[in-house]
Amino acid sequence: MTGIGLLFAVILAVAYRFLKVQEDPRIEETEDLLPGSNCGACGEPGCRAFAEKLVQGAEQPSKCTVASAEVRTSATASVTVAS
Repeated sequence: MTGIGLLFAVILAVAYRFLKVQEDPRIEETEDLLPGSNCGACGEPGCRAFAEKLVQGAEQPSKCTVASAEVRTSATASVTVAS
């Protein structure tokens, strides 16, 4: 049983190494700036999806009606500067 467990652990480690997906770090930075209420007022299912759209340039920060003006300004600056 231990041998099978070790074999599967090695298989998982190798699969993780070759199959992991690289993600744009700006998405997480932008998501951290958003309020995190996942209200859907922007038309996206949550703040993560909205942050992805912001980084892609498909949405404007002003669509987040829950965020304060300072948050929208800083989200705009972080996406614009990093592009």
